[in-house]
Amino acid sequence: MHSLLIASTTFTGSAGDLIAQGGIGNIWAMITSIWGTAWPYLMMLGGFSVIVFIHELGHFAVAKWAGVRVDRFAVGFGRELFGFTKGETRYSFNILPLGGYVKMLGQEDFDDKSEELKYKDDPGSFPNKPIGHRMAIVSAGVVMNLLFACFIFMIVFWVGMDAAPPRVGIVVSDSPAEQVGILPGDLIKEINGERILEFQEVMYAILLAEPHEPIEILVERDGELLPPFYITPKYRDPASNADIKRQRIGIAAGVTREILAVGSQIDPDRPDHPHVGDILVEMGGREVTKENASTMLANLVYAKGDIYVERPDPKNPDAPPTRVLVQVPPRLEIHPADGKDPRTIGVLGLTPMAKFAFINPTGRAFLGGIKEGDIILNWEDKQFPSRADISQSVRDNAERDIFYRVRRADGSMVKGFVRPKTIRNGPATIQSLILAGEDGNAVVETVRAGGVAAKAGIQAGDVILRMGDMDKPSADVVRKEIRSRPGSRIPMSVRKASGRVAKVIVTPQKSGTIGASYRLVADDLLRVGAIVERVDGQLTPAAKANIPAGALITSVDDQDVSKWRELIDAFREKAGTTVQLAYQDVAGESHVASFDVPPSIRTVLGLGPESRILSIAGKEAVDVTEGGETRTLPVGYRKGTRVALEQVAGQKGVTIEYRANRFAPRQVAQIDVTSDMVDPWVSRIAYGPSVVTAPSTFLLKGEGMLDAVGIGAHKTYYMILQVYTMLERMIFTRNLGLESMSGPLGIFDIGSKVAKHDFIKFLFFLGMLSANLAVINFLPLPIVDGGLMIFLIIEKIKGSPVSLRVQVATQMIGLFLILGIFLFVTYQDVLRKWG
Repeated sequence: MHSLLIASTTFTGSAGDLIAQGGIGNIWAMITSIWGTAWPYLMMLGGFSVIVFIHELGHFAVAKWAGVRVDRFAVGFGRELFGFTKGETRYSFNILPLGGYVKMLGQEDFDDKSEELKYKDDPGSFPNKPIGHRMAIVSAGVVMNLLFACFIFMIVFWVGMDAAPPRVGIVVSDSPAEQVGILPGDLIKEINGERILEFQEVMYAILLAEPHEPIEILVERDGELLPPFYITPKYRDPASNADIKRQRIGIAAGVTREILAVGSQIDPDRPDHPHVGDILVEMGGREVTKENASTMLANLVYAKGDIYVERPDPKNPDAPPTRVLVQVPPRLEIHPADGKDPRTIGVLGLTPMAKFAFINPTGRAFLGGIKEGDIILNWEDKQFPSRADISQSVRDNAERDIFYRVRRADGSMVKGFVRPKTIRNGPATIQSLILAGEDGNAVVETVRAGGVAAKAGIQAGDVILRMGDMDKPSADVVRKEIRSRPGSRIPMSVRKASGRVAKVIVTPQKSGTIGASYRLVADDLLRVGAIVERVDGQLTPAAKANIPAGALITSVDDQDVSKWRELIDAFREKAGTTVQLAYQDVAGESHVASFDVPPSIRTVLGLGPESRILSIAGKEAVDVTEGGETRTLPVGYRKGTRVALEQVAGQKGVTIEYRANRFAPRQVAQIDVTSDMVDPWVSRIAYGPSVVTAPSTFLLKGEGMLDAVGIGAHKTYYMILQVYTMLERMIFTRNLGLESMSGPLGIFDIGSKVAKHDFIKFLFFLGMLSANLAVINFLPLPIVDGGLMIFLIIEKIKGSPVSLRVQVATQMIGLFLILGIFLFVTYQDVLRKWG
């Protein structure tokens, strides 16, 4: 019997820092340093050897029970390091601790003269035992691994393990979770009918749910169990080789009050700004507690009143912390009017400049000299680029230099070049922008000169009539096909502006990444980038007022404004009127334009972005159709708001139910809905906290031994289901990339970090590996236990053993297959660790 571990699930525990290096020449410090690096790997090696030993012990014990002679019991492969012989069995510990085997009489017995596999004519040989006994021997290793996993989990949850509670801490703006109404602070109880114990199970349940199918999520809010939410996850393509393509709904785990990091809006030198290490204690007269921290943080930027933190003294950590009144500048977010077109990001047609939010210290942006907080003034050949312009440029220019000019936080201007890195496992591109036309057809909006599409003969304005074997594909389908088929030749039929139909072939190329996020709005630079011309077919106020790209807005009705937040507040205050918008053009000349600011449901009710609409004309949800797909969305989400208002436009006294904020009571109002207030432009503006707080944890522990056993059984079942589902996603549906697999290198790297961080989590990790080993070894592959079980089933059905030549051939095929998988997962591990 052979056992080999070739894949594992991802463990999300954090690792401790390496022990500090001592001075040169200090032998003891060197020994301590070496030991500090080595002992976690030795623990992982020992733990893995125990798992393999348990597996082989199952085969060995049942073989002895069945009266089979065992010639060798080995842990590891290759040359024997040490061993001993007792009775008829040689016990070996071999040089490669990546598996093990039990060699029984009659197995793998080659006669060098005849070069055939021969059975020993001995009653103690494996082939001479009844099929039922042989099946018991083959399956014993898997059973032992499952029992061992359950036993380890039982110990872990008897003692207790730190875990993240299944409470929502962050809801990403415009995510599937936000669209259906999930809120920070919600406690997730079940997903698709399965009980949820911790947040890691939430992420796995989403990852392994049926692709493109709604997930049923049962949550508790403020102590009340709500009706189920049905959320359809979205796939996110990886932005680097270290990331994995997976489906997400846009939530993160609950948080505590301790500030771990601050954004570029925060000045760490200002005493009245939050500092790393501060503890949030009060917001707007409400105490921030461990229980309400997630909810309070989500409303931090909307707090009415003072915000206080407790700040420890770094020079005197034993002294009581100081209570400090702080200001927390918000992080401004603006969402596109058309979710399918990122170029529609704007405030009434005015698009803010993009700002770098995060720079990966190993990414190309960092190497190119770009810093967090830089405002992007020029990108490639475009002045005042939009976020969509930058994204498309990065995507289309893998391994090509891109010129940039940015404004630093100190006001200085910096120029440079950045070269996007090819994403090996990411989406592909044909270097053109494809959008939905007015008739629903896919239309080529822009074509990069000299790019893939241009070389194929595609031009801006071409309508895609056929792609592969699909007639009149939608823009979504076209983009999805292109992204998923790098290097493939895709035939297309396009209709030119002249009406001529041309046949072309495009070969998508891999996209680029610079290892940076540029999603922040440059709030402190009130300069307009591109102008959004139309929203839902209607000219925007910016387009009507002929505001030029690059305009620097200075005032609204003689009220000075210098930040986008100030402009937005002025627009909300003046909603329903025409204002005089003063600005300077690129040449520095001053102008004044009449600018129509339409009302919205929130401005009529006097509500801010923190409010939530609960119902419109008695409806809490409406059907929204986009791209041929119909979804039911709450009226509180902006797309649902628009559809609900369109249905009652022109009516008077329409009943609106709302909450002014997360903590406010439910209120009712009647308003007259006019046609000019249908666009929920205020709802596309959101504010997020500019601080990051520590994740919340709790002790996941059984109330007694029986409860610990129940949790252990639950975890074992969950791990088995998880591995099988991941394999099905990777092999059959291909919705999960093969890069999700980890080999010995990745497993030992993760395990060693976990061992160094937390022994209980290390035991949990070993339980995961044991369950994983059970699943992998019972797959119907030659050379592992599952393959041998298939041979026994065939023998039981046909009444005679499978041909020896077939067995030998399949063993060789299985060996090469496993070696190939081993090399592939090792390659993936190297990419993840060293890029």
